[in-house]
Amino acid sequence: MKQVLSLAALVLGLSACGAIPTPEVSVPDSTIPLAASMAASPGKVVYAERNGLPQTVPAALKNLTLRGDATYDRLGGTLTTLNMYVRTSLTDLTGCTVVPATPVTPRLFVCDAAAEAAQRIGTLNLQADVAVPFALSGAALDAAAHAGSGYFGMEVVAGSPMDGETVKLSNVKAQAKI
Repeated sequence: MKQVLSLAALVLGLSACGAIPTPEVSVPDSTIPLAASMAASPGKVVYAERNGLPQTVPAALKNLTLRGDATYDRLGGTLTTLNMYVRTSLTDLTGCTVVPATPVTPRLFVCDAAAEAAQRIGTLNLQADVAVPFALSGAALDAAAHAGSGYFGMEVVAGSPMDGETVKLSNVKAQAKI
Protein backbone atom coordinates (compact mmCIF):
# COMPACT_ATOMS: atom_id res chain seq x y z
CA MET A 1 0.00 0.00 0.00
CA LYS A 2 2.88 2.33 0.85
CA GLN A 3 4.43 1.72 -2.61
CA VAL A 4 1.12 2.51 -4.35
CA LEU A 5 0.83 5.80 -2.44
CA SER A 6 4.44 6.69 -3.27
CA LEU A 7 3.84 5.96 -6.97
CA ALA A 8 0.61 7.99 -6.94
CA ALA A 9 2.41 10.92 -5.32
CA LEU A 10 5.16 10.74 -7.95
CA VAL A 11 2.67 10.66 -10.84
CA LEU A 12 0.70 13.58 -9.38
CA GLY A 13 3.88 15.55 -8.82
CA LEU A 14 5.04 15.04 -12.39
CA SER A 15 1.59 15.83 -13.76
CA ALA A 16 1.46 19.05 -11.80
CA CYS A 17 4.75 20.13 -13.37
CA GLY A 18 3.45 19.42 -16.84
CA ALA A 19 6.86 17.96 -17.60
CA ILE A 20 6.65 14.23 -18.11
CA PRO A 21 9.60 13.28 -20.34
CA THR A 22 9.00 10.86 -23.18
CA PRO A 23 11.43 8.04 -23.95
CA GLU A 24 14.39 9.06 -26.08
CA VAL A 25 14.14 8.26 -29.79
CA SER A 26 17.20 7.70 -31.98
CA VAL A 27 17.64 10.09 -34.90
CA PRO A 28 19.72 9.11 -37.94
CA ASP A 29 23.22 10.58 -38.16
CA SER A 30 23.60 13.55 -40.47
CA THR A 31 26.49 15.39 -42.04
CA ILE A 32 26.53 19.17 -42.51
CA PRO A 33 28.72 20.34 -45.39
CA LEU A 34 30.78 23.48 -44.71
CA ALA A 35 32.21 26.08 -47.07
CA ALA A 36 34.94 28.68 -46.70
CA SER A 37 32.45 31.34 -47.80
CA MET A 38 30.55 30.87 -44.51
CA ALA A 39 33.35 32.61 -42.61
CA ALA A 40 33.21 35.53 -45.05
CA SER A 41 29.70 36.30 -43.79
CA PRO A 42 30.04 37.34 -40.11
CA GLY A 43 26.72 37.94 -38.41
CA LYS A 44 24.92 35.90 -41.08
CA VAL A 45 22.90 32.70 -40.85
CA VAL A 46 23.21 30.33 -43.80
CA TYR A 47 20.20 28.05 -44.37
CA ALA A 48 20.45 25.09 -46.74
CA GLU A 49 17.38 24.23 -48.81
CA ARG A 50 17.20 20.72 -47.37
CA ASN A 51 14.45 19.50 -45.02
CA GLY A 52 16.18 18.09 -41.95
CA LEU A 53 12.94 17.13 -40.12
CA PRO A 54 10.76 15.23 -42.61
CA GLN A 55 8.50 13.67 -39.96
CA THR A 56 5.77 15.32 -37.91
CA VAL A 57 5.81 15.16 -34.10
CA PRO A 58 2.40 15.16 -32.33
CA ALA A 59 1.37 18.60 -31.03
CA ALA A 60 1.00 17.23 -27.49
CA LEU A 61 4.78 16.84 -27.32
CA LYS A 62 6.55 20.01 -26.22
CA ASN A 63 10.07 21.12 -25.32
CA LEU A 64 11.78 18.92 -27.90
CA THR A 65 15.50 18.50 -27.30
CA LEU A 66 18.04 16.96 -29.66
CA ARG A 67 21.18 15.64 -27.93
CA GLY A 68 24.16 13.97 -29.50
CA ASP A 69 27.77 14.40 -30.57
CA ALA A 70 29.15 16.89 -33.12
CA THR A 71 32.42 16.00 -34.85
CA TYR A 72 34.25 18.59 -36.97
CA ASP A 73 36.00 16.81 -39.86
CA ARG A 74 38.79 19.32 -40.34
CA LEU A 75 40.91 19.63 -43.47
CA GLY A 76 42.81 22.70 -42.29
CA GLY A 77 40.07 25.08 -41.12
CA THR A 78 39.87 26.56 -37.64
CA LEU A 79 36.13 26.37 -36.90
CA THR A 80 35.30 26.12 -33.18
CA THR A 81 31.76 27.47 -32.72
CA LEU A 82 28.52 27.44 -34.75
CA ASN A 83 25.16 28.86 -33.68
CA MET A 84 22.31 26.69 -34.96
CA TYR A 85 18.93 27.88 -36.25
CA VAL A 86 15.84 26.20 -37.70
CA ARG A 87 12.84 27.36 -39.78
CA THR A 88 9.72 25.52 -40.87
CA SER A 89 9.94 27.08 -44.33
CA LEU A 90 12.30 29.11 -46.47
CA THR A 91 9.57 30.58 -48.67
CA ASP A 92 8.66 33.50 -46.38
CA LEU A 93 12.16 34.92 -45.88
CA THR A 94 12.64 38.64 -46.45
CA GLY A 95 15.93 40.48 -46.68
CA CYS A 96 17.93 37.32 -47.35
CA THR A 97 20.33 36.68 -50.21
CA VAL A 98 19.77 33.53 -52.27
CA VAL A 99 22.84 31.59 -53.43
CA PRO A 100 22.04 29.21 -56.32
CA ALA A 101 22.58 25.47 -55.91
CA THR A 102 25.77 23.89 -57.19
CA PRO A 103 26.44 20.26 -58.09
CA VAL A 104 27.64 19.71 -54.49
CA THR A 105 25.51 22.10 -52.40
CA PRO A 106 21.79 22.85 -52.24
CA ARG A 107 20.45 26.37 -52.73
CA LEU A 108 21.44 28.56 -49.76
CA PHE A 109 19.71 31.48 -48.05
CA VAL A 110 21.97 33.99 -46.27
CA CYS A 111 20.14 36.08 -43.63
CA ASP A 112 21.10 38.59 -40.92
CA ALA A 113 21.58 36.75 -37.60
CA ALA A 114 19.90 39.58 -35.65
CA ALA A 115 16.71 39.13 -37.67
CA GLU A 116 16.81 35.36 -37.10
CA ALA A 117 17.19 35.47 -33.28
CA ALA A 118 13.81 33.76 -32.70
CA GLN A 119 14.96 30.81 -34.83
CA ARG A 120 18.11 30.10 -32.79
CA ILE A 121 18.11 26.68 -31.10
CA GLY A 122 21.60 26.43 -29.64
CA THR A 123 25.34 26.29 -30.20
CA LEU A 124 27.74 23.62 -31.41
CA ASN A 125 31.17 23.81 -29.78
CA LEU A 126 33.61 21.98 -32.02
CA GLN A 127 37.04 20.39 -31.84
CA ALA A 128 38.83 18.92 -34.82
CA ASP A 129 38.09 15.21 -35.17
CA VAL A 130 36.68 14.95 -31.61
CA ALA A 131 33.04 14.13 -30.80
CA VAL A 132 31.72 16.96 -28.60
CA PRO A 133 28.31 16.65 -26.87
CA PHE A 134 25.58 19.11 -27.88
CA ALA A 135 21.95 19.88 -27.04
CA LEU A 136 19.56 21.85 -29.26
CA SER A 137 16.11 23.05 -28.17
CA GLY A 138 13.70 25.95 -28.34
CA ALA A 139 10.36 27.15 -29.65
CA ALA A 140 11.59 27.14 -33.26
CA LEU A 141 12.59 23.47 -32.99
CA ASP A 142 9.17 22.60 -31.51
CA ALA A 143 7.44 24.45 -34.38
CA ALA A 144 9.55 22.71 -37.02
CA ALA A 145 8.97 19.27 -35.47
CA HIS A 146 5.21 19.84 -35.26
CA ALA A 147 5.15 21.00 -38.90
CA GLY A 148 7.28 18.07 -40.04
CA SER A 149 9.52 20.53 -41.83
CA GLY A 150 12.83 21.89 -40.55
CA TYR A 151 15.44 23.79 -42.51
CA PHE A 152 18.59 24.17 -40.43
CA GLY A 153 20.85 27.20 -40.54
CA MET A 154 24.32 27.91 -39.20
CA GLU A 155 26.14 31.03 -38.11
CA VAL A 156 29.93 30.88 -37.82
CA VAL A 157 30.78 32.38 -34.42
CA ALA A 158 34.45 31.46 -34.05
CA GLY A 159 37.00 30.13 -36.49
CA SER A 160 36.79 29.54 -40.22
CA PRO A 161 35.72 26.42 -42.10
CA MET A 162 37.27 25.34 -45.39
CA ASP A 163 35.59 23.95 -48.48
CA GLY A 164 35.07 20.20 -48.17
CA GLU A 165 34.94 20.15 -44.37
CA THR A 166 31.90 18.77 -42.55
CA VAL A 167 30.29 18.56 -39.14
CA LYS A 168 28.87 15.13 -38.40
CA LEU A 169 26.00 14.88 -35.92
CA SER A 170 25.97 11.36 -34.47
CA ASN A 171 24.39 9.43 -31.60
CA VAL A 172 21.49 11.89 -31.81
CA LYS A 173 18.53 11.30 -29.53
CA ALA A 174 15.30 13.26 -29.52
CA GLN A 175 13.27 13.69 -26.36
CA ALA A 176 10.17 15.75 -25.64
CA LYS A 177 7.85 16.36 -22.72
CA ILE A 178 4.11 15.94 -22.44
